[in-house]
Amino acid sequence: MRCSESVIDSLKIIRDVEPISARSSAKGSLINELFTLCQALSNGLPFNQLREEALSGRIFIKNSFETRRSIWNHLKRRYLFLGDSWVIRDLVEASNQGIDSNDFLSLSYLYYVLRDNLTYRFITGPVWSKWTRKIVTIEREDVFQFLDKESESNHKVNTWYESTKKKIANNTLSSLRDFRALSGVKRKRIQHVNASSRTVLHLLSLLTYEGLRGENLIQSPDWHMFLWSEGDVVRALNELSHKGFVKVEKGDRSIILEIVEYPWRSVENE
Repeated sequence: MRCSESVIDSLKIIRDVEPISARSSAKGSLINELFTLCQALSNGLPFNQLREEALSGRIFIKNSFETRRSIWNHLKRRYLFLGDSWVIRDLVEASNQGIDSNDFLSLSYLYYVLRDNLTYRFITGPVWSKWTRKIVTIEREDVFQFLDKESESNHKVNTWYESTKKKIANNTLSSLRDFRALSGVKRKRIQHVNASSRTVLHLLSLLTYEGLRGENLIQSPDWHMFLWSEGDVVRALNELSHKGFVKVEKGDRSIILEIVEYPWRSVENE
């Protein structure tokens, strides 16, 4: 993998590997607020002024400073954790296609999930299990059962109030709906996530950095975030190949993949 030390340092901290926490699920997706920030950056606001503008109320029209600060802290933890980096620059570029575009929603979703181990384990665990069994209905009880299972190895979960668990369940399901991994309001249904080529390239670059190659890369459980089968992954890689972002060579029993255009290239060339 060809990248600078700063990029390697950024790749090291993308994935949340800490025990599951209630902290990151407190505010939901904040997709509208993220879009507003991205558009402010797209319109020329320097990144080093973003925090001040957000806390002052000139970006977030909220009633209190504490509310704005809480939103900022959650956005920073989920999406702005690398500062003015290749991640936020691609999010800004994707936002120019609109808040409801697959490019913006799926790239935001990727980092929303990777940055919170609770969400990651839920979507690649119980949600994926239901999907493979062709069960598409999901409700709060599924989150409660997941938390009960997690408490067997993480005793801190047992200390959470019932009100905390309900808030986690509500915010987790509503956030997944915001990103179109679920549909419906009262009765939620699981659905396939339409990840853009940009999003696939981001995840592919992370998996390659982490040492996955060939079949191991295609079989990574990370693709289950999108509810993708191995066939879905192969089709996405072929699309990237047609666009010139990767080179794919298939053998009888193996696949060789080379990334041609990493998502951080434009940053490194500055």
